[in-house]
Amino acid sequence: MKPSILIKIVNIVFVIFIFAFSCRSFAGLIDFETTASGETPVDNAIIAVDDYFTADGTSVSFGFDTNKDGVIDSYSVFEKIKGGKEGGNSGFMSSYGNRYDEAATGSEALLGDFFLRQKSAYKPFGTFHILYHSINPVTSASGEIWDIDGRKNNTEQFFVEAFNGADSLASILSPLGNSYGKNSLDGKPWAFGFNNLSDITRIEISFIGSKKNGIGLAFNNFSPIKDVSLQSNLIPEPTILAIFSFGIILLSSHRSKKALTLIR
Repeated sequence: MKPSILIKIVNIVFVIFIFAFSCRSFAGLIDFETTASGETPVDNAIIAVDDYFTADGTSVSFGFDTNKDGVIDSYSVFEKIKGGKEGGNSGFMSSYGNRYDEAATGSEALLGDFFLRQKSAYKPFGTFHILYHSINPVTSASGEIWDIDGRKNNTEQFFVEAFNGADSLASILSPLGNSYGKNSLDGKPWAFGFNNLSDITRIEISFIGSKKNGIGLAFNNFSPIKDVSLQSNLIPEPTILAIFSFGIILLSSHRSKKALTLIR
């Protein structure tokens, strides 16, 4: 094969690869890019407890139990990315861009334009409830919590638990956020997932880090009946692209040298 033809093929494959990853999405996700009624959200708009979001034929609603008495007493809101300080009404602070609601480099596509946060930004939120309104049994689910970072004595961590009624089915502990920057979850998602449970009727998320102030829940990409956490927790896109690019360059170089050898 001529080197010029090989280079063209490499270029086409590379463009396809970039396009696939830049448009990466998972079917059946509630990504908060639309309201429960299918409209475009407005920054800081209310997500009522009786707003039913549907994916894969299963409906769920969201709310907060701020005093942990088992009763939902506060609603969620839509948070638009890169909105600035907003008088304190942002979802999280990262080390990227203008800091407010900015995803880490390579994670922008996963965050999208909107995500869910608690009504009172950066205040202790109690327990976040995901309530199922499903006829059929639900055995799997997954979702993302963003920007789990912190300091050694000011940590962030979340506890996620799936229930059937009052019975606990399974629980997951998030990584401990005790640092910032590229080697942490600063501006990045951590995805939890449940598999092969009997019937999930509710999922609860609680904050258990040592931090007392500036506590926020940035929640996104909830899959009500499938566990897609593995896809969300894949190697960051820039790393994959770098590895792929390096491999393509080596392949191209090898083929070119081989072609030149044959010509001689």
